[in-house]
Amino acid sequence: MENAAIEFPEVAGKTIKEMAVHDDPLYGREVLARFTDGTQLSICIAAIQSVEARYCREDKPDEPIFIREEE
Repeated sequence: MENAAIEFPEVAGKTIKEMAVHDDPLYGREVLARFTDGTQLSICIAAIQSVEARYCREDKPDEPIFIREEE
């Protein structure tokens, strides 16, 4: 990710009507903010499993020939 922050200037200054955290075993957690103007902001938080494989020479383990990642 280029920028570590995800910003939402569209919601700055809005009044929050309801704030909730939903926990769904299939989709993960969702933070939901509903605003008094009828809009809402939903932020899903999910843990993603990934696999990293490194192919290298035995005598140079810190110099991979290639690295393959899959999510």
